[in-house]
Parts: sequence; C-alpha cells; structure tokens
Amino acid sequence: EIQEGEDVEPELINTLFRSAHSLKGIAGMFGLEEMAGLAHDMENVLDGMRLGKVPIEAAAIDVMYTCVDRFGELIGLASEGDMGHVGRSDDLIDKLKSVVAGKSDEEEVDILNTVDLGDDVISVLTEYEEHRLRENIKKDRQIFIMRTALDLATFDEGLAALDEAVAGIGEVITKLPSSAETEPGTLGFDIVVGTKLNNEEFTAKVAQDGVELIPVARTGAAVASSKKPPAPKPTPTSPPESASAPEPDVSKSSESAAQSKPEASGRDSSGGQKPSKPDTKGGTPQRQTGQVVRVDIRRLDRLMNLVGELALTKIAVQRISEELKAHLGFIGSAVELHKESRNFERRLAELQAGIMDVRMVPLENLFDRMVRIGRQMGRELGKKLRVDVTGAHTELDKLIVEDLADPLMHLIRNAIDHGLEAKAERDVSGKDPVGVVYLSGIAQGNHVIVQIKDDGKGINREKVLERAVERDLVAPDKASEMNDREVFGLLFAPGFSTAEKVTEYSGRGVGMDVVKTNISELSGIIDIDSEPGHGTKVTVTLPITLAIIPALIVQISDSIFALPLNNVMETIALEDVEVTTIEKREVLSVRGSTIPLLDLRLGFNLGGERSPTAFAVIAGVGTNRMALVVDELVGQQDIVIKSLGRRFSGVPGIAGATELGNQQTILVVDMVGLLNEMGEGQADSERKTVTHA
Repeated sequence: EIQEGEDVEPELINTLFRSAHSLKGIAGMFGLEEMAGLAHDMENVLDGMRLGKVPIEAAAIDVMYTCVDRFGELIGLASEGDMGHVGRSDDLIDKLKSVVAGKSDEEEVDILNTVDLGDDVISVLTEYEEHRLRENIKKDRQIFIMRTALDLATFDEGLAALDEAVAGIGEVITKLPSSAETEPGTLGFDIVVGTKLNNEEFTAKVAQDGVELIPVARTGAAVASSKKPPAPKPTPTSPPESASAPEPDVSKSSESAAQSKPEASGRDSSGGQKPSKPDTKGGTPQRQTGQVVRVDIRRLDRLMNLVGELALTKIAVQRISEELKAHLGFIGSAVELHKESRNFERRLAELQAGIMDVRMVPLENLFDRMVRIGRQMGRELGKKLRVDVTGAHTELDKLIVEDLADPLMHLIRNAIDHGLEAKAERDVSGKDPVGVVYLSGIAQGNHVIVQIKDDGKGINREKVLERAVERDLVAPDKASEMNDREVFGLLFAPGFSTAEKVTEYSGRGVGMDVVKTNISELSGIIDIDSEPGHGTKVTVTLPITLAIIPALIVQISDSIFALPLNNVMETIALEDVEVTTIEKREVLSVRGSTIPLLDLRLGFNLGGERSPTAFAVIAGVGTNRMALVVDELVGQQDIVIKSLGRRFSGVPGIAGATELGNQQTILVVDMVGLLNEMGEGQADSERKTVTHA
C-alpha cells in the first residue's frame, strides 16, 4: 500500500514496475491489446517514479489504483470471450500520460557534484543509480565506498553477504569493479552505499575483515588527493575499463533489492531494464508460479457436493454394519465391514479437510480493497484518515468472502461519513486530526469475527430515537425504556437514516438494512456498539464455511430436523432447569442468565405435546442467545445444505434441506434467522427481569 508523502522503499516501486512490464507482455501475447496498452502506460508512470521524474502523490496513486480495478474488469471480460476494444480505456491512458508529464530533474544534476565520487564513477552510473544517489544526497545521508576483494569462484555469495550487512541501515546504490590491485584469483569491488548513520555508527555495524570503509567527502569541489584516505581513489581507471566485460557478470550475481544493476546488460537512458528476481533473503519470496493452479470455484463446489454425497454413503455403510453386527454378532464379515467403514470415515474426513483448505482464502485482498475505498472516500470528503488493518491473514470460505465485499464496503463508508468528524470538529474535541478506522479479522472456533471500529463521534442515541418515533418505528412511551442494543438495532430498519441531507454516500436510508440482510444470508449476525465521543464498533460474526457443516439431528414431535452445530452452545434437559414466564414468553434461567425459550412445535405447527424428557438446545451467535425445545437428541453428523428452490426460498426458520444416510430428507433449521428474530425479545426479557428484580 503506497501512501502519499511516505518514504517509499525503492524496491517496492521496482517490483511494481516489473509487474506492469510482465503484464504488458503477457496481455500482448494473448491478444489483449486494450490491457497491454493500459499496462504499457502504467509502466511508464512507475518508471518515472523509480527515476524520480514522477512524484509519488495522490493523483498518481489514485489513477494507478483505478488501473488495477480496470485490469480486473478486463480479465473478467476476457474470460467471457471479450478480448477488449481499442480506445475503450483511453480515459485512463490519458490520465496516465498526464501523470508522466511530471517534473524534470535536469536542474538537480549539479547535486551530484556535491559528493567527491569522481567523474569516472558518476559517468558509468545508470539513470536509476543517479536518481538513487541524488535521493540519498538530498536526504543528507552519508555516502560510503565499501572496498573489498572477493574470490572469483564465490564472489556472488560475498556480495550477497555485504547486501545483508547493509540491509536496514543503508542502501546499496551501485556495485562497480575496482581497479585496485588484489590478490591473484580475486576480484575487487567498490560498493557505493548511502546511510543515515554517521561514520562511527556505520563502521560499528558493518565492519568486517577484508572490507575497507571509505567515507565520501561532501563538497562542491574536488578534494585534493592528499586529503583522501591512503587507499587508491575509487575506480580511477577510464570509463571504458570501468564498464567493461566483468560488469554484466557482477550485475547478475547481485540481484538484490533496488541497488543491484538490472540494467547491466543494456544501460539505456530510458530506464528500460530486464525483469530481475526479487531478493529471497530480505524481500518478497520468489513466487513458484509453476506450483500454483487457478481453479473455478464451481468445480470446488461440485467436489464439495460429491464429498457430501460420500458422507451420506458413509452413514449408510455404518448403518448396514450395525445391522450386520446385530444379526451375526461381532464376527466374520461384520468385523471386516466395521473396520473398512472406519477406514472409509478417516479417509473421507481427510478428503473433506483437503477440499476445505483449497476453498479457504485470506481476508487480505478484501481488506486491501476496503483500505483503498476508505482512502479515496476520505479525500473526496476532505477528511484526513487512515484505515488500520489487523488479522488480514484470517481465512474464510471464498464464497463468503466474495459476498462479504458489499456489506463491508457499506460499513466502511458509514464509519467514515457518519463516524469520523471533520478536522475542525476533531481539533475542538482534542482528538488527533487524522481519524482512524480499524478493520480486523479474527478466527474464533468455527466462526470468524470481522470488526469495523472508528474513533469518531459515536452514535447520537437521542437522535436515533427521535427519528424512529417520527417514522412510527417505535412508540413514544416505549422509546424511553429501550436499552442501547435495541436503539442501535433501529439503524437496521428499512429506510432509516439520521443524515440531515442526502449525499453520494448517505441520507437515503439505504445501506444498513441491506447490510443486515446480506450478512443474514451468510448465516452471520451483526452487532453495533457505540460510545458518544469515542466512536462506534460494528461486529460481524460469520461461519468459516457454508459448504459441509456438522449438525445436531433432533426430533420434534414426529419430525426430524438438523440444527447447525456452529451455533449450538450446549444442550440441557428441561427438567434440570427452571422455566418461567415473563410477558407471556417462556424463558430459562441458566447460570444467572435469562434465555428466551422457543418451542418449534408451536412455531412450525407440528402439534402434539411436549415430551416430559424434552431437551433445551441453547444456541448463540455474537451476543444473541436462545433455547430451542426438542423432544429427542438423535445424533450428530456432517450435512450438506441443499436449497429448497425458488418456490420455497425464504420460508421463515428454514435454511434448506439435507439427506440422511437412510435416504431420508429432513429440513435444516435456520438458527441465525431465529436468533435474529429473537434478539429484540431477548433484550426485552433481560430488561423486564431487571425490573421484576
């Protein structure tokens, strides 16, 4: 993530430059002329940045991010057979060309004369190396020459060791063969380094046998030879000898960070270079592209469905094994079948885990998009802000990550537009003028918790209640009794908004209700907490996957149902707990907590009487809790949830259907939907309990 005004590592720009160059070549090879042209002009911008001709500022960064988004669109179109149209991306290409027309550094050439490296050294520097030398001089860094002699057979390893010694405390600007006399079988090098450390500090850090450190004088005129260290002047030979045959070999052996010589095979003034390998010691590990395969998610879905069918087969085999044991006893074929069914179960579990690993993707790419959206929105609204990300390595099912993008974008926008104050308001309240939005992801058991938190003004509770009363969402007499959780829950009502005026980002009452709907479709729950003057926190709790899930099989009346175990916390015999009635609603008292009781026999119109040995299945997601009454706990097994089709979609309390191993199809209870429905009732019960106490 490149930010305006930051001191950007040279190798980061070099890596992006090489990536744009590679993308241009690949796109051209496949006939994607539109993409190739766009990549070519993006490459020019990055080349200008690496040479100091294009400033790293907001305009350049924004247009490059827009290009990345356009590349994604073009790749998607290409996958559908649309190879692109010439002229369709001219708007972006024009913006890139206007960025390239940045500053010229001709007026800065004379700055090179303020260090006494000698014309023979300056004359053989590449344009990129000249730029890096200028940057080090402008930052008032000390320039050193590290002079050494290395064995011809292992000089590349020696150079890499020197790179590692300098890493973190300085920048290797160039490496040149030295004309100083060396022992037979060795090759001399003069390595020009810039560092922010002074002479004593740098010497203490990198001093080693066989390496001479020569501080380069900072002066506008040449320094007399008598004032120089006794060692020979660096590279005193003529330029043709300094850039002679050994140099390409040196460059190839020292491809590390931005200080190596990727242009060694052709030192052209345009800055063109051959792509070089990233340093595997201190930089990004070299990508093993030959070991990566891109697979359509629909193929993985089909594999997951097949694994689900195998799970049913496993259950059928186990049932037959149990029947055979009951008929023959645990001897002969019954024993063999039992052993093989256990082996089948283990292998199937490994297969299922393997496919799940393939489906899981980190939140990193999604979080990166949110950072870009936040930065762009902050600039458009004139607010200074940053988006701090933690837990981007947390993994979720790819399909959930894709469907999470829109809700997360709405939440980030709300945090910036509604939450963060303008600079003047933050100054008055004594806050840092730069607002912060914290975006985090953390794995917690079978769930992943994504939080969006800001350090803004928080939610105006009274204003929310006032709008809710105006819209008849709540009665005036009840408004005064509502707790914070109930008040914040009003924000999810369709069409609800507290914005004073309609803008591009808010005021139409569209957003939070859609967010809650989308999160619910992912079997997730969203909670809001806020403290006036200190900010708002939105917590989204999601299951890791919706593909194959463990379920508790239960019986209610004469019907069998599956309850997703991801949401089940514990089961308790009803006869062991106290059941009371508050406001005509049954509740349980479990370890000091009051939990609403829901009898699905009534909710689903199943008829019959509650069993005297009934159980309460306590479920929860986030801060929501409920207890479901079931007559019998049948068992536990992995299930694949199947859709009921368009005609029966959206049936309250039902998430889908699944098949058991005995060819029986049963319904899967929508635990998250029921938890959401009971959320308000639970809060109300808690308040009434306190009142009665």
